[in-house]
Amino acid sequence: MNHRLFRFISVTALLLVVLITNTSALGAPAAAGVMTGYYTLWGYEGIGTVGGAVTGPSPAQTPPIADYGSTHCRYIDLSPITLGHYYLRYPLHLPNGANITQVSLFVADFASTGNLYVSLHSRTWNSRSSGDPLLAYTSSTANGDQTLNMTGLNVNVNNQLKQYWVDVAPDNMVVPYADHGSLCVYGIQVTYTIDGALLPLIQRGF
Repeated sequence: MNHRLFRFISVTALLLVVLITNTSALGAPAAAGVMTGYYTLWGYEGIGTVGGAVTGPSPAQTPPIADYGSTHCRYIDLSPITLGHYYLRYPLHLPNGANITQVSLFVADFASTGNLYVSLHSRTWNSRSSGDPLLAYTSSTANGDQTLNMTGLNVNVNNQLKQYWVDVAPDNMVVPYADHGSLCVYGIQVTYTIDGALLPLIQRGF
């Protein structure tokens, strides 16, 4: 075998080895761990809505809402108000496949006789149900600014089948109470985890 033919065969074989190695490396799935994300909502993003406990003519009117001074702490501007009649509703727009592990609410409760009741809900699309309560929590009476942490959650988000939201319901039967803003919401933070391997799909809009 002459030297030129030998060199040609050797170089060709080397190129094949490099090509196969690179192809294998590119085809291997990248190691991606679980990543933590935070979904936040300002208090003034809350939507005033009617609760199932309201009776009377249909459709019932949505409640007036307001923001407390420059703090933008949102509240329902009614008194007295009965638990279950009206809610501040916060829709959650989380990545599909996320797992909700905690919901934190930053609120003010300066009402000596009232409380804020918080609940996380899900509901299938095209459903008339009021939603499945996944967890509920309440504020402490007249204790000032508070953080309400709903922990121990394990909610897998499936946006194809369900919608998700947080409801905040005031309960204060004092007539009248001078400052409706004594029960209000500064903001909400939802902690979730997601498989890092899904991030490229989420970023591309799949």
